[in-house]
Amino acid sequence: MTGVLALVAASAACGGGGASAAHTLTMLAVQDSTTLDPFRANTTALVDGPRLNALYDPLFYLDTTTGKATPHLGESLSSADGGATWTMKLRPDVRFSDGTPFDAAAVKLNYDTHAKPETRSLQRNAAASLRTAVVDPLTLSITVVGAPNPNLDRIIATNLPYIEAPSAIAQGPDTYGSKPIGAGPFTLDTWTRGSEQTFVKNKDYWQKHKGLPKLDRLVIRTVPDIEQQYSTVKSGQADLFPSSDPRLLARAGKELKAVEAPVGGGQMVQFSLARAPFDDPRARRAIALSLDAGTICRVLDNGCTPATGLFSPAGPFFDAGVTQPAPDRAEAQRLFDALAAEGKKVDFTFLIPRNPSAAKAAETIQSRLREFRNVAMTIDAPDVGTYLTKYAVQKDFQAMLFQLTFVDPEPILFNFYTSTSAQNATGWKNPEADRALAGGRQATDPAVRRQAYADLQRALVADLPIWVYTRNPLGLIHTTRVTDLRYYGEALPFLDRVDVG
Repeated sequence: MTGVLALVAASAACGGGGASAAHTLTMLAVQDSTTLDPFRANTTALVDGPRLNALYDPLFYLDTTTGKATPHLGESLSSADGGATWTMKLRPDVRFSDGTPFDAAAVKLNYDTHAKPETRSLQRNAAASLRTAVVDPLTLSITVVGAPNPNLDRIIATNLPYIEAPSAIAQGPDTYGSKPIGAGPFTLDTWTRGSEQTFVKNKDYWQKHKGLPKLDRLVIRTVPDIEQQYSTVKSGQADLFPSSDPRLLARAGKELKAVEAPVGGGQMVQFSLARAPFDDPRARRAIALSLDAGTICRVLDNGCTPATGLFSPAGPFFDAGVTQPAPDRAEAQRLFDALAAEGKKVDFTFLIPRNPSAAKAAETIQSRLREFRNVAMTIDAPDVGTYLTKYAVQKDFQAMLFQLTFVDPEPILFNFYTSTSAQNATGWKNPEADRALAGGRQATDPAVRRQAYADLQRALVADLPIWVYTRNPLGLIHTTRVTDLRYYGEALPFLDRVDVG
């Protein structure tokens, strides 16, 4: 999803046994997968992104240095008419792990499957605006419905990079989610629910002539506690885990190894504007004024940097003149009292994924709000799969803990905050924000894009559908025995070339 969607932390695991123990890499994950198909799995590095990379390989990916869509299984993706139509070329001689051809018909079927409402794809919004036609076995024609999109290549690299074999899709969702077939460097060997997945080398991998993948075996083990993840890797019982914890990344830079991806976004309170009490802008403003990002960071004690908005000051789209409101206890209390006097007391449930880091952040916010009258917060902490379903599919929340990261604001912010987007869980509808997001999508001129995202920042601060409190990094922590570790996008590791020494 690229960018990234949902607050989660990162991972832990152990290798051993099987093919060649010397070439087994053990990776840790904060949660088990609910499914391994490209339609319903969470594509972020902190959740299912590494698993999907192992099984499918991306068609295109976002280069972290340039921010541009770069070919992988795809050979090229181009438009000659400003983004109204696109031509996708695929690499020749690629086959799925079951021996069936990786071709344009397979890509079309996947995109059509994403677009069907009954699939309940997390990427439906991206695919529903595309009309595809097979030109020849290695060429797909793509027509954008509505306004031309010169940045469609970023959408495909972020939201639609993974292709499942038509032979698997034909078996239906109960099968294609648990017995996935892709063209990636690995195939799924075993899956112990809630505990561990084992992947083995795809012997017919399209890059086998280059000696890839280098590993014989990949193990991904579920370890929800990020401190336990760190100690497991430090002790040598696992090799690698993705992390968004600043303190752990900094510590790993001294004790282990760590790489960080340059991303925007952060950790935030996200409101539902479709439900009371946050359908009233005064309630959202009262929460924002009552909380202090600096205090939250100090209590969390994880090295986080307090945020003043969604965009990183180090990024090209940050506008220093537009920041979230500073804490104001008196005004917050006045708003809470005024709402209560109207019979609209700010009494709400706060949705979080069940893990220690999320719990600590939620409890910190809850403790701060207890210092005020006429506001009450209850924490709802389901397992991560239920959390994702409640907010992303059912949109069943009043306020929630959310983490959003992105290399480029397009397409992540368009997907999450355009009023007509199926992925807009907040229910925020702001014409100025819609124009800004459309402008950022349709422009290629950097100055025009900067202005568009400055306008978006103003709309976010005015309406406060979100309140961002920390600027979280995203990276990979690993032992010194891990070699050739490269990543793209939001710290997604290339699993075709990583090795262990």
